[in-house]
Amino acid sequence: MPSVAKRTLIFVGLLVAGLVLYALWFGIKADNYDKTVVPYLDSALPKLTSWHYAELRPLLSPQAQLEYQSEQGQATYQLLSKLGALESVGKPAYLGDHSGSSPGLGDIQLVTYQVPLQFESGPALIKLKLALASDGKQYFIHQFGIHSEVFAAD
Repeated sequence: MPSVAKRTLIFVGLLVAGLVLYALWFGIKADNYDKTVVPYLDSALPKLTSWHYAELRPLLSPQAQLEYQSEQGQATYQLLSKLGALESVGKPAYLGDHSGSSPGLGDIQLVTYQVPLQFESGPALIKLKLALASDGKQYFIHQFGIHSEVFAAD
């Protein structure tokens, strides 16, 4: 076998092995977070989608609280209430994580999840960035965004 073909096969083999190892590592991280994040989301999502800021506020990180206390933050949250009542929550999907820092929480781990939701007005998809406090015991909603066709109709 010519040397170019050998090198190509070795490169492709290493590339495939690297992708398999990455997929395994990603799956292990997802499984570890799922044990704590999924129960948190089961309790937090109905409060977040109640469209009452008093129920949302305790779930937010200090930085997110500052954003949602503003007039613009309150208006944005009330705009989301067009979705209506939450009817069902789909299976949360782990998207990734990274380290960060937040005023009031210090060093944190930011974990991103995506969850399909069903509202009175139709389906939606929420993407949440959760802050895991440095004690490793408590999650806070650091950022979230809801995507739905309901908003495209306006």
